[in-house]
Amino acid sequence: MKNRLFAWLLCLVMLLSVSAVAAAATNPNAGLGYYPGTSEKGAISVECSTMSVMNPFLQTYSTEFSINRHIWDCLVKLDSVTNQIAPAAAESWTTSEDGLTWTFKIREGMKWVNSKGEVIGDVTAHDFVFAWRQLLNPENAAEYYAFATVFKNAQAYYDYASGVEGAPEVMIEDVGFRAEDDYTLVCELENYLPYFLQYVKFEVMAPVYEPFYNEVGADKFGTSPDTLCYSGAFYMTEWVLENRITTVKNPYWWDAENVELEKINWVKYTDTNAKYNAFLGGEMDLIDITGDQRAMFEAEGYAPSSYQGGYSFYLYCVVDDPSRDISNKNLRKAISYAFDRQQIIDTVFKNDNKPSPSFAFGIAGVNTETFSEVVVAANGGEPLYPVNSNEELAKEYFAKALEELGKTAEEIDITFMTSESTQNELYSQVMQEQLRRVLGIEAKIEVLTITESRARRNAHDYDLFAGGWGPDYNDPMTDLDLWQTDNGNNHTGYSNAEYDALIEQARVELDPVAREQLFVECEKIIAEDLPVIPMYWRYEDFVVSEKMVDGYARLPFQAYNLIYTKLAD
Repeated sequence: MKNRLFAWLLCLVMLLSVSAVAAAATNPNAGLGYYPGTSEKGAISVECSTMSVMNPFLQTYSTEFSINRHIWDCLVKLDSVTNQIAPAAAESWTTSEDGLTWTFKIREGMKWVNSKGEVIGDVTAHDFVFAWRQLLNPENAAEYYAFATVFKNAQAYYDYASGVEGAPEVMIEDVGFRAEDDYTLVCELENYLPYFLQYVKFEVMAPVYEPFYNEVGADKFGTSPDTLCYSGAFYMTEWVLENRITTVKNPYWWDAENVELEKINWVKYTDTNAKYNAFLGGEMDLIDITGDQRAMFEAEGYAPSSYQGGYSFYLYCVVDDPSRDISNKNLRKAISYAFDRQQIIDTVFKNDNKPSPSFAFGIAGVNTETFSEVVVAANGGEPLYPVNSNEELAKEYFAKALEELGKTAEEIDITFMTSESTQNELYSQVMQEQLRRVLGIEAKIEVLTITESRARRNAHDYDLFAGGWGPDYNDPMTDLDLWQTDNGNNHTGYSNAEYDALIEQARVELDPVAREQLFVECEKIIAEDLPVIPMYWRYEDFVVSEKMVDGYARLPFQAYNLIYTKLAD
């Protein structure tokens, strides 16, 4: 059994490595002289679509995680070239024969600095213990608290601390992580987890310096640069909410001598044309681009880069509020069949995005290149979600929904909630028109800021919300445990006892093939119940100025890694 598990883990690592090779780390446009980039010496300006939460254990968006990756060091990281696990705050580690106990040696000499770049303390094993306790503190309501439940007794503690009826008394000291001394961290797992190192590289597992946290207070921690302290390659000096963040090189970082960049300006744009023009005008060095913009760059001989980060995009649906029409499952099925996903891609994105054949994307299969291949095969070789509109089935399910709701088509009340950006608004408009044409539904559109839409999503105060998910580690669990009843990222109100049981079985199943089949069953249940309506898999195009020569990375599981960027002379 152990050999089979090792082979499975090796397969995952190999896929990760193959994905990395395809990523651009060298500027294909170096020396052309078209777009030399920003003029500030030693600095780059890059796009950042989300920057509303900088408290590390409360973050949820990929670009926030990317900033996190630059200003804190988790125990381990993904290398910017190979995309494989490499030492970070931990310089080495060992594991027990049964794989349930891990011991990390924390790198000595690492420092905490404040927003002025002043040293305020040493990074120790205690900082990880404190941070993970905050992640598990129900008062913080961390959406990613489940990441820390891999530790022994962690879920039991969380249930007890949350006041779950009948939960046995379990104290935080009983949870399976402890500082044996200042530089030795011991972790005990609840169950064997072959990809545990991918868990502890994830950004919500970053350390937090307890003396600083207590000094600024839990309510203010992470609300500004000076209410955070930093252990990574850069530290924050400026944060204009919903606008920009400035990070500068940390001279006390353990590998600072190999960091050439002096500053990274993270800039938010909601208008794709404004962003494009900023790049053309030398105000930006790295931006994502639309399909139309890609064609314009290619026409002038400037080569865009691309990568797939495993991002699956879908519509969240509030399913636990019977006052909302969208809580009706037949209505959700009608809407899903009404959508022409390929037309949406061709109209809105005009790039290599693919209609979602399954929910999980970018994840390795046990005996196949991808897990999705297994899901499609189990569905008779057909995708779980239609590529093009199936008007006959859409109208059939819609008739059932109208009968159950006691309404006419004109009375159906549906609103698309989306976060601000020209592309998001167009996406909503095209979906709105498809529902009008196929089903006669007059859906509304509500455009909010990222901060507002996040709050509304978390409060289940919406009908349909256009969102997405990128994998945090290379296993189907990263996508599929989202829809467990109590998952902190389940913002739909969905609860299915059979689904919950399958996820729990998968947590303890040691046979990789049997475990994969449990996940296949989960995919089938999602397709049947539709707490979310999968729409497309994202393939991302971007351009970099000629100022950025090489050393940067955009890879699966690390959307931006700019630490070792090399600049043109």
